[in-house]
Amino acid sequence: MNSKDAEIIITSQMSRIKKFALSKEKNIHNAEEIASRIIEVLYISLLKVDSINNIDNYVNKISRNVYAQFVNEERKIKQLYHDYQTHLSLLNDLEPRNNEEIYFRLIKEISFLEKTYRDILQMRFFDKMTLEEIAEKLQVSVRHVRWQLSVALKKLKEVMLKPFRDNKDAEKVKFTGAGQEGTCGNKGQHIGTYFKNTLAQHIAYSAYYQPKTVSEIARELCTEAFKIEKLIKKLEKNSYIEKVTSDKYLTKFLIFVSSIESLNQKNQVYNEYAKYICDLYIPKLFNVMKKHNLNNIYIPNNDFNFLMWSIVSYACKFKLSLESRSTFLKEYHVKRADGSENFVFAWLEKELDWQNLEYVKKLYDVLEDANNYSTEQKISWQFNTYYDTRQAEWEDYEGIDFDNLHDHILGIITNNTEHLEKYSRLYKKHYLVKTKQKEYVNTIVVSKTENDLLNILPNIPTKLKIISKNLDKEMYEIDKKLLPKHMHEICKAWNTDILASSEIRIRVLEQLLNSGFLKPLSEVQKATVNMIMFSDVLPS
Repeated sequence: MNSKDAEIIITSQMSRIKKFALSKEKNIHNAEEIASRIIEVLYISLLKVDSINNIDNYVNKISRNVYAQFVNEERKIKQLYHDYQTHLSLLNDLEPRNNEEIYFRLIKEISFLEKTYRDILQMRFFDKMTLEEIAEKLQVSVRHVRWQLSVALKKLKEVMLKPFRDNKDAEKVKFTGAGQEGTCGNKGQHIGTYFKNTLAQHIAYSAYYQPKTVSEIARELCTEAFKIEKLIKKLEKNSYIEKVTSDKYLTKFLIFVSSIESLNQKNQVYNEYAKYICDLYIPKLFNVMKKHNLNNIYIPNNDFNFLMWSIVSYACKFKLSLESRSTFLKEYHVKRADGSENFVFAWLEKELDWQNLEYVKKLYDVLEDANNYSTEQKISWQFNTYYDTRQAEWEDYEGIDFDNLHDHILGIITNNTEHLEKYSRLYKKHYLVKTKQKEYVNTIVVSKTENDLLNILPNIPTKLKIISKNLDKEMYEIDKKLLPKHMHEICKAWNTDILASSEIRIRVLEQLLNSGFLKPLSEVQKATVNMIMFSDVLPS
């Protein structure tokens, strides 16, 4: 039915609707509200049907339903209003001098409430305004004020019966790392922009497992609600949290939470699957590199062991990868208000009993691979681990250093006053090493393109492909136990291609070193191990 026909019917039924409302409710204001609700519901209902056989019966049915809902609401209001009357005298008489402990507890609990309830309690009990004065100020009905006041008092009653939470009771939450896949905002905004302070991190974790109101979040964090309301709105605007009901919020990005049990389980799984690589792939890799003509690869001091450290890391990253995790995560990219489009994630550190950890965690906390490009051509790759002395400093991994090293190889620059700063960095980072006998380039240099190098390396064996899929499933089962249900599908996408991950590769290196496949490195080699430079010319 179109809107014009619906309006004609409503006009014709107006007298019947008003008569019904007045027959049910003597209070003129309540009767008007009932009639208004009937008209609203009737109009919406008419737009959804084509025609009605008996309009009078149709209107009577809607009127009875609306009135039943109104009566149910009134019943709730009366129950809440009973609470309101019960506590009214207490709150009216409450002063610091009467009961200081309860008074300041009450003030604290009120500060946790949403702004609507804080304001109405402030006006009623501290500014001593009447219900009529509050209604006039807010430009709402007295009935609405009574309802809001009753709800606020009910909330206070509930929390006052619980043990008081002070700042020391709040759970300590801190992101140990965060990242994103995708683009940044119009002004370079990224996840770190929004979660650089711990309050934002606490909000995200508080609403991670189940939807919560501003008041529930504030009370859990032992933080006044006004301190977090704007921050919550900012996070909601940029889709880091979502308003899932009229007043509840839910965090919508992946936060990894660890337990000692899960960390120990992962370590065992990583070691188990690293051994598969050592048994099924590494011998093939060594045989290929031993047989290959190495004329197109520069190896400092012709140390084949030093070459294989980098080749093992590189091959396990690029040749054991079946399908990039990024491919699966694209489905979960979010368009944000700041102009970015990405998938974001974070790692959360809670207070754990680290003494029960079965391995030394800091030895396996590694950065992902880092690349440098000149225009579209990759000029270097590196993988940072505890075996090197680079301290995994991203900000110090600059492409200009490899450009300068390239210019040195070509003889474009020399170590003189003009290029003193460039050479100072090359020596400091041990890209160039000077001994009493000679000066030499201290990194693996390949004169082929990256694709040429990849074509030399053996492909992943069929058996390892099956093993790779099993690994992904095992890691997903471990992770999902500590994640909310709405994150399980995203977690599955995340746990893709784990066989080529840094966590596996660092353990492959460890096992090869322990078995003698790889030999220990010198201090000079530790500065540039697991680093490859791609160049059109090799050092002499």
